[in-house]
Amino acid sequence: MSAIQAEPRLLRYLDELYRWNQRINLTSIPREEAESRHLAEARRLLVQAAPAPGARVVDIGAGGGVPGLVMAILRPDLRVTLIESDRRKAGFLLQAAAVCECPQVRVDPRRAEEVGHDPAHREAYDLAVSRATASAPVLCELALPLLHAGGRLLALVADAEADAGIAAAAASACGGGMPAALAPGILSITKVAPTPELYPRRAGMPARRPLHGS
Repeated sequence: MSAIQAEPRLLRYLDELYRWNQRINLTSIPREEAESRHLAEARRLLVQAAPAPGARVVDIGAGGGVPGLVMAILRPDLRVTLIESDRRKAGFLLQAAAVCECPQVRVDPRRAEEVGHDPAHREAYDLAVSRATASAPVLCELALPLLHAGGRLLALVADAEADAGIAAAAASACGGGMPAALAPGILSITKVAPTPELYPRRAGMPARRPLHGS
């Protein structure tokens, strides 16, 4: 699908996002900034990720649909799973995926810690993405178990250089390589080894006791 063909569906997505945002908190970004913030950030992440045709993509803490749902609109060949434990936000994602004609999108209304131990999802994805879901060490523990060896985690963050430094121990513990700033605001970690069965730990534990190393 060309960028021109995708545009009407992206506008439908934004209309749906801001309609739901009147009832539940999906975004604090004003509507007039949505295209330059929501859409531009997802586009930039997609360009940097450059997933292969038909790649399996998982968005951790998908919330309002950035970046995962926007990526699915731009690349209908991608098989995208949106993990969102908040039932109301998951409801939005289901509705938005339908309105935007994204049959290749699946919404999983569970915590990432649970999904990470599900054999249907564990080490099954080519690419994991996220935007401001958790600190970098926590995100490593939630996302890396979902990737197969050679898969990558790409996250939209405020300071990729700083996050790369604090995520090193967590990445290593969960089978990841050395974190790097792929581009300004984009943290990248490649999965290099299987994740030990211990990870992710039970619900809430990664956030309460992040893996920072000794």
